[in-house]
Amino acid sequence: MQRHGLSWWAGGVLAAAVMGLGTAAMWLRPPAEGSAEVTFAREMSAHHAQAVDLSVTVLTRAADPAVKLLAQDILLTQRAQIGQLRGWLLAWNRPLAGRASPMAGMDRASTGLADARDERDLQRFPVYIAETRYLVLMRRHHQGDVEMARSALKTVRQPDVRAFAERVVAQTTELQAIDALLNKRMTDGQPRPEMEGPQHE
Repeated sequence: MQRHGLSWWAGGVLAAAVMGLGTAAMWLRPPAEGSAEVTFAREMSAHHAQAVDLSVTVLTRAADPAVKLLAQDILLTQRAQIGQLRGWLLAWNRPLAGRASPMAGMDRASTGLADARDERDLQRFPVYIAETRYLVLMRRHHQGDVEMARSALKTVRQPDVRAFAERVVAQTTELQAIDALLNKRMTDGQPRPEMEGPQHE
């Protein structure tokens, strides 16, 4: 009876080990081309890249130390996350970009993407207005990050990618800093942020 009990226990351990190896193999298998993981990594990387470009522009022009500090923080944070996203693509042996542009399939309104005119405005507007416009664009951009991450969580299965998306959804520090700067400018008697500069048609 003892021998049979030991055999049953050993068999259970072996079965659990096999199941564990199977689960590990499932997560170790690189996501396929066109998978939710690959799509998310490419699109979020491209989305972050625009924030980096806008932040570089503002860093060269801004006079407000608080705006410069925010732009520097966004620049460093989003560059680091781009490195992580692209690192996954390389580890999965997937190209950094697919056949179509990563942002080609994005809904610009829901993802907070700036357009070419927005980018030019940051370079040509007077400094104070450009700073305020940057804050508005970054607020929309951050909200777009959150929406993209929430959407990804509906389909992404890889634990590391899910954890990344969950951190994006939970991150509130950047948005709070932007809101504080915008509120200060409004209480200083400046125009409402959405009215800064010529309105796009």
